Amino acid sequence: MKLLVIPFAAFLAFPSANAQTPEVADSTGLPGDHFSLQGALELFKNANDLEQFETALNTESNQVNNLDLDGNGEIDYVRVTSQKEGDAVVIMLRVPVSKEETQDVAVIELEKTGEESAILQIRGDEDLYPAETIIEPFTETEAIKEGKGPFAPEIIGVQVVVNVWGWSCPRWCFSARYYPWDSPWYWGYYPGWWRPWHPHPWRAWHGWGHRYHAWYRPWNSCRVVHAHRIYGPRRMHSQYVRNRYKEAHVRHAAARPARTIKPDRTPKQGPKTVRPNRTSPRKVAPTPTPKGSPKTTRPPRAKGKKGH
Repeated sequence: MKLLVIPFAAFLAFPSANAQTPEVADSTGLPGDHFSLQGALELFKNANDLEQFETALNTESNQVNNLDLDGNGEIDYVRVTSQKEGDAVVIMLRVPVSKEETQDVAVIELEKTGEESAILQIRGDEDLYPAETIIEPFTETEAIKEGKGPFAPEIIGVQVVVNVWGWSCPRWCFSARYYPWDSPWYWGYYPGWWRPWHPHPWRAWHGWGHRYHAWYRPWNSCRVVHAHRIYGPRRMHSQYVRNRYKEAHVRHAAARPARTIKPDRTPKQGPKTVRPNRTSPRKVAPTPTPKGSPKTTRPPRAKGKKGH
């Protein structure tokens, strides 16, 4: 009788039935899972202007764009367009879904805050991402936390918002060289160098995106209010995309944890007490009377009609 010998390595090829897959652990099920907001900021950081930024977004090796919003089995081309008003610039990232419809993917909202300072945030479109998905760059610095008593001061890491003036593209946006960029490419008409590829499987795509997460964090409020106001009336959405991912939004909303309710700070109630009838007099603590002062009593209220 021959023994069947199975190499130990073969067991490693089969994942455990109880192991949590990346889809369950990290995917929202929404189309925005396939476009890296952190990666878009990294490409924006390294671009010299918006034309170069658009090219980088649509380069497969950068592993930022894995969107197929029109469902044709090929990656969508992301157009970039900008609008500037005073010290605020909005850079809109858009996908032509058809000849008639365009869907916003995200918007980079940039504001100049000083002679050589600027801040920005990227906001994922609500049709593709969970509501209020905002990402911003940050850095870590050391701060001293004062100790009490015999304890020495403690040095802790603090996350600080990045001044993006050192990035080439923001400086270009606020320089004399800036011009409003509106991508010349549209549905069915794309640059000759671009070759759409098939969407990558989620398991691989999810792992690749982590390299962009080191210095970009989610944030829960808008810091660039002026820029966001500029973008509001210019947002574009596709009814086809909304209908296609409607069920995904419903599933994601149902899977979200219930909203945390702050605990009641009032003391725990004991046995219920019966309030006295309104006709019965209330017990009032006597007011202490200073020594040497005569006690005064309020005259009883007269019944009947009010005074003349």
